[in-house]
Parts: sequence; structure tokens; C-alpha cells
Amino acid sequence: MSGGVARGRAHVGVIRALEEAGIRADFVSGVSSGAMVAAAYAAGLSLAELEHLAKAFSWPKIATPILPLPGRTGLARLGLVDFHKLELFMIRAIGDITFDELARPLAVGATDLMTGERIVITHGRVVHAVRASASVPGVVAPTQWHGRLLCDGFASNNLPTQILRDMGADVVLAVNIMPVAGRVPSNFFWAGSAALSALVMQAGDPLDRADIVIEPDLAETDYLYPRINDLLARGHAAALAILPQLRTLLA
Repeated sequence: MSGGVARGRAHVGVIRALEEAGIRADFVSGVSSGAMVAAAYAAGLSLAELEHLAKAFSWPKIATPILPLPGRTGLARLGLVDFHKLELFMIRAIGDITFDELARPLAVGATDLMTGERIVITHGRVVHAVRASASVPGVVAPTQWHGRLLCDGFASNNLPTQILRDMGADVVLAVNIMPVAGRVPSNFFWAGSAALSALVMQAGDPLDRADIVIEPDLAETDYLYPRINDLLARGHAAALAILPQLRTLLA
């Protein structure tokens, strides 16, 4: 499940379509907002609980502004907001559990802020890994993890699929919620967004590492305040479209 800021709720729509078809993943990976959904899914939340989580999400519930005071020290000087409340938000949903306590294996992608190295987290506190994965560099203060400073996984690998092969998956389904438009953008903002999406995808695992790629039509969907039901519907529709192919692969 790729990152894509508040677009991450589209992943829940994908999961709904798969659940309705009786298809469940054995292994899960995610980055940023995709890591939030992946963690909740891996923890065993029901579809109703996942949809409640998607609708309960709001920026005030996960982000605390960092006042731009002179002489700020520590990690606070490296961001405009802090994501400590993101951990609390996730704890209320899944508990403060470790990766070993999840219902299915999970891998969370992050980036070492100092080296640019791709980091895959598969142990420790789940909510802390999710926070690190979602800490957009330059906006959110980075997260300390085993002597490293971690930031958003989109910077190094926004759609980690190879890790699923390494974990034992035979069929890999990738969900990309930062798709390139495939059409002429409607304005300069979306032109820049299309270029950013292309850059992000070039930095990570190639899409052809997955057997199937689901790309909901989100090319000009707001990153920060999208319509929740619209995201759920777009994710659901995109997953329905690939079900025949997926069933063939799983047969």
C-alpha cells in the first residue's frame, strides 16, 4: 500500500472489494498513509473498523504544530508539526502492539533522513514504525529509531513490493495511490503533482515487481482534504476491475 497523504483511505476501498470477493492477504507492506491502513489491516481490524478508522482520521487528531520559536533544539527544529498524536490515534485503533503480535506479517517502509537509505521495519512497536513512515521530511519532525532519524518512506520507496516476495508471497498486489495522470493536467498544480508522482515511482521498486498494480483514479484528488466517501468508492472500483485477473493468478 503506497503513501499518498490523506488519499490513503482509498486503500480501505480496495480492501473492501477484496474482502467481498473472499480474498485476504497473507503478507502486507505499506508506506506513510498506506502504512497506517496496512498496520490496521495486519492487526486484524474488521472491514467496518477499517472504514471507521478512515472516517475518524483528521489532521488535528494526528498532528501538533511546532511553534517557530528562536532557539528550538532537538528534532523540533526539523519540522513544522509533530506526529506524536499519530501514535496515540493508532493505539486507540489497534493497541500498542509489536509486529510479533499482529494477525499477519507486516513490513513498514521508511527512509533514513541522514543517508537516504531505504529502511524496512518488521519488528518493534507498530505505531512507532507507522509514525516514522509518515513523517514527511521538512514538514513533520523525523522519528528516532534505533539510532537513526527516520522520515517518510515515499522518499526512498513509496511502494515496497520486493519485501513481500522476500517474506514469502507468491502473488503480489500493489496499490499505488500516487498515479501519474495519463492525461493532460487541468492546471499547473496538477502538472507539478504528476511530475512528483513520476519521480517518486522512479525512486522505488519498479511497478513490474508486482503481479498486479491497482491505481485508483486519483490523479487530481486532493492530498490533504479529499472527500472520504469518494476515496473509498474509487479504491473499491479500481479493485473490482482487477478481480478476474487476480482470481486467475490465485487459482
